[in-house]
Amino acid sequence: MNPIRSMRSINHNLFDVPASANALEEYDPNVAKLVRKASRHLFKARRDNDRAALDEAYNLTLLAAADLMRGAGSSVYVRTHLMVTARLVELEAALLAAKAKSKAKGE
Repeated sequence: MNPIRSMRSINHNLFDVPASANALEEYDPNVAKLVRKASRHLFKARRDNDRAALDEAYNLTLLAAADLMRGAGSSVYVRTHLMVTARLVELEAALLAAKAKSKAKGE
């Protein structure tokens, strides 16, 4: 059992898996592709205040969640898949923002 303090942070590496591991890519490469695409649109939407990009990120997030639900079957809640997929998109967009920021500092 993991200590409660470790479990409170969703970003904390609980299972001693290398940071370079991509479980979603291994589980479902098509969903991983949708998540990456959605995150690029979300990053663009936030950077450029682009409503069309935000709408596209939203639509791609729903598609990725639907694909995950199909793979998991009907015994799980829809809301859980939407929340997990949205969190994946957010994390991926944050990585894009961090890369852009470090690139700008390096130049």
